[in-house]
Amino acid sequence: MKNIQVILRSIAVTLVMLFSLQSFAQAEFTTWGNITGIRVDDQLMEFNTSLALENQWGDTWRTRKEGQKIDFERSGAQKTFSYEMRDIKWRQTIETVEEGKAEVEVTFLSPKDTLINAAYFSIALPEEYGPETKFSFISQPSIGLGDINTTSSEAHFKAPAQEMTIQSPTRKLNITFQKPTEVIISKGSEENPQIRVNLVLASGEIEADNLYRNTFVFRASGEIDSTPLALEIFPDQEGKIFDGIGGNFRLQNAQTDPQVIDYNLENLNVTWSRVEMPWREWHAKRTADPAAEARKGNLHPKVKAAMEMAQRLDQQGIPVMLAAWFAPEWAIIGKPFKGKHPDGSMGNRLDLSKKQEIYESLTSYIKFMKKEYGVETVLFSFNESDLGIDVRQTAEEHNDLIKELGAMFRAAGLQTEFLLGDTADLNSWDFTTLASLDPESRPYIGGVSFHSWRGWTDENLIKWRDISNRVGEPLFVGEGSIDAGAWRYPQIFEEPTYALDEIDVYIKIMNLAQPRSILQWQLTADYSVLSGGGIFGNNEEELYPTQRFFNLQQLGATPEGLHILPVKADQKNVTIAALGDKENGQYAVHLVNKGATRNVKLSGLPAGITSMNVYITNQERSFERIKTIQVQNGQAEFSLEGAGFTSLFSSK
Repeated sequence: MKNIQVILRSIAVTLVMLFSLQSFAQAEFTTWGNITGIRVDDQLMEFNTSLALENQWGDTWRTRKEGQKIDFERSGAQKTFSYEMRDIKWRQTIETVEEGKAEVEVTFLSPKDTLINAAYFSIALPEEYGPETKFSFISQPSIGLGDINTTSSEAHFKAPAQEMTIQSPTRKLNITFQKPTEVIISKGSEENPQIRVNLVLASGEIEADNLYRNTFVFRASGEIDSTPLALEIFPDQEGKIFDGIGGNFRLQNAQTDPQVIDYNLENLNVTWSRVEMPWREWHAKRTADPAAEARKGNLHPKVKAAMEMAQRLDQQGIPVMLAAWFAPEWAIIGKPFKGKHPDGSMGNRLDLSKKQEIYESLTSYIKFMKKEYGVETVLFSFNESDLGIDVRQTAEEHNDLIKELGAMFRAAGLQTEFLLGDTADLNSWDFTTLASLDPESRPYIGGVSFHSWRGWTDENLIKWRDISNRVGEPLFVGEGSIDAGAWRYPQIFEEPTYALDEIDVYIKIMNLAQPRSILQWQLTADYSVLSGGGIFGNNEEELYPTQRFFNLQQLGATPEGLHILPVKADQKNVTIAALGDKENGQYAVHLVNKGATRNVKLSGLPAGITSMNVYITNQERSFERIKTIQVQNGQAEFSLEGAGFTSLFSSK
């Protein structure tokens, strides 16, 4: 592992660049544009907005993750989201005016005449707004019945207003409207008592190309929750080993990938890697012998680049996983397909009538890379085959591949094992069940993998840890991040909210699922943790690291080989993972505090630990060592800064 001081020196030359990019915006929002609240003294005063369209039959569509076409643009303090929802065009601009105050402009346009119940700017209130919540309004001096015209089956209150204030015993939210707006309030049901406030943008007969617009100014305030946090770790209960961060190196951008890869490999402690097997280009013609053609000099440039990437990683001592996306056309049923089939499925199934040829083709690739490039592939998988990105398998076919192709690998002298699952998200854990229980497959399974795009519930994370325990092999996060569609609106990667949410998910996964490594998607220019240098179209600035890079650098500074330890906390508002090793006496604690600054009392540290160094990455600081705290009798106290990622590393 690189020494922390060496890593810090590498930061110095880029720190100024990061400061120049700081956004002092306090409003936070999801990657698809729904506002989640406004920060006041690092405390997020929560509320959840969405844009909603209700048709004349009462069916409602809301902006949601992966639910609509999105474009995103950053321009100084302004963040603009553009949407298409069932032919309706929306545009939403969010700008923080000052602490606790944000301005939101929403426009709505239909390309054709249509009839709707309403188009809403919708606000769902969190549990802090309970039965004692009060609403007050500034309205027009008088209203007529015609002023209340929106159809809504769920309304408990409906009236036009120019301003409203929502207040509970601990929170206050004031909203002013540039134009008088009909307000519809529903208080939910006994099963779901959440209060929802709908602000009407348009209703009834909508004329084609008529632009509806309104601006809403939010002012949020409330009690700051700085309740002290008590943590206890249990160093005698050593769990699975965490090697550190890894990375995906699927080459897709010939112009910008090299500089990003160089920078990341130089400045990050990468312990695992995953590269592409361009199978389609390796064996495009069924009747050809791909290895023989390659030896003649007919190696496809994409295959050559992928093998050289694997070789570079292997020579740096980084284990290489191999993942296949696209199959040759001769090996699939039907024509190559992108998107969704009429039955909702994706991708192409393998033509199992050619199973032997398919197995021989895959084996030939791995053998060639071993012989000609000296790379012993550790693990192999089809990428997200549960979903069909781009080969689609059933659980039965996944199991058959492991035991049948695994046997062929061994016969060919290959030690390559299979990555069980490698699923598109955490929800597809049942895709692994059959293979995990099959004694014929177990000898060929070398690891278990999910991708962290969605589904990171406590229940799912524990199930994946159980699967890893069942097969007795390590768990990997084969692709780590939080929004699979963000490549369409890549400026979102530089938002502090994205960076904090991403590392929060990683620490939660570490604590509950206990992976061997989290492999970032990617450490190339795609989904890059760097910006500038032509990445995402930014040609105006030199290459520089973003907050996401420093989160990875800080997480990657965890000493290799530490065991994940149980940790007990008396609150749930901070995400925590603890690691340690009794033999070498090293310990680390990672904390993501998405709330306000609070004091922490840490207990359970072994007697030999006398001090811990504290590092932080947030909007203002980048993997910065901020203090050293003393440990006495296994206990330490410190102040945990709000809205940031903090790590404690024991001093040797």
